[in-house]
Amino acid sequence: MTSPPGLVLFRRNLRLDDNRPLDAALRASGSVVPVFVLDDHYLTEDFSPPRLAFLAESLRELAAALDAKGSRLVVRKGPVGEALAALARETGADAVFTHADHEPHGHELLASARAALEPPGIALHAVEDLLLVPPDALATEAGKPFTVYTPFSRRWLERDKEAPAPEPGRVPTPDAVLAASFPSIPLDRPRGLREEGAPDNPRGGSREARRVWNAFRESALLHYAEKRDRPDLPGTSRLSPHLRFGTIGIRRILHEAKEIWKAAPSAGRKSVETFIKELAWREFYASILFHHPRVLTENFRAEFDAFPWRTGEEADLLFAAWAAGRTGYPIVDAGMRQLLAEGWMHNRVRMVVASFLTKDLRVDWRRGESFFRRHLADGDPASNSGGWQWAAGSGTDAQPFFRIFNPVLQGRKFDPDAAYVKRWIPELANVAAAPGDLHAPWTLETPPPGYPAPIVDHFAAKATALAAFAKLKSAAPKKP
Repeated sequence: MTSPPGLVLFRRNLRLDDNRPLDAALRASGSVVPVFVLDDHYLTEDFSPPRLAFLAESLRELAAALDAKGSRLVVRKGPVGEALAALARETGADAVFTHADHEPHGHELLASARAALEPPGIALHAVEDLLLVPPDALATEAGKPFTVYTPFSRRWLERDKEAPAPEPGRVPTPDAVLAASFPSIPLDRPRGLREEGAPDNPRGGSREARRVWNAFRESALLHYAEKRDRPDLPGTSRLSPHLRFGTIGIRRILHEAKEIWKAAPSAGRKSVETFIKELAWREFYASILFHHPRVLTENFRAEFDAFPWRTGEEADLLFAAWAAGRTGYPIVDAGMRQLLAEGWMHNRVRMVVASFLTKDLRVDWRRGESFFRRHLADGDPASNSGGWQWAAGSGTDAQPFFRIFNPVLQGRKFDPDAAYVKRWIPELANVAAAPGDLHAPWTLETPPPGYPAPIVDHFAAKATALAAFAKLKSAAPKKP
């Protein structure tokens, strides 16, 4: 007698290699039915055009990869629980395998799916797959969640981590599901999956993820420690959208990085270790969001609820200049223009533009976080919220508020030849001036035509921000 098939729900693990839910389903069932469910979440503001374009490309490649393995990606419309229950009835499946999801939306989705599947007796197996260490697995000596990165990372580095699961040679699927008559939504039909994204949107799919990872590990990984802060150099992995959608497995990345570490000289080993610690930062923010879901929209530090952010027309005008890359500070404007063109921004520049918005302009970090979420192809909610609150000083393990990035000095230090700003700001590309002077173009004898003067004076803005913070701090209740 043929055993019932298992449904494999793909969500943020759009790959066949190192896919633990798929591996678990193949071990438990004689055949599987891969499925992707389009629910309304994909068309809300949480999914920007760049992410929808990346998602669509990744799904098309996943469908082709499954076809090559003798299977098929079935696409259904949500809600997820109802779609899975219906598909289980149609196929006789008795179990659903998917990845555990500790974000608020993912947690609610799995809970609703479990509720829909329980009455007909269909088991839901949520397999850990997105993270190297589950967010509820680490705690302080007092048994509480970590809120500071350094002790979290020490415990995280000590923790044993799963090996990558092998890619299956074949994905057996019932003949009835493979038939052209079996209902499935064509991937070119949903409006959301026809988004074009940013002009130079990151390419989706596992092949592209592997190409990006290979290029990084072969040319930049061993120099990561000294080059990762240089936006003018190809010194970072650019894997963030691939990690968000799981077009490459996190265990595969860690395994291969460790293999490179074994053969590397001491300087190269330091770079690999620095890269692995960046993976720990990603998981630290995931842990924070799991334990404190309010950080998506609220300050982690309650005292910042009283911070005097600018409001009204003044804030709107300053925010609009920042969003368009028209602040008059080249490193800030280059970053914002890169974001609009590529759906991605270099991490060092993300910190600079966030500091500028929250401290020089004193515009609420939530406006910046929302703008990033609408325009990034990665847009990971935990890292996005965590990074913005770090920059604003309102979050866990935050940058001290009094540390306010000077955009001119940041540009001169990390873009010393002004190559980055010249690339993204055509008004400066052909200006005959020393590179350092291009980071303060208003000081040139003839300021570049068409490029705006600074919208604020950095030093005056810094003094105002520090005074606001000092007042906030003095008004905060004293700890006993």
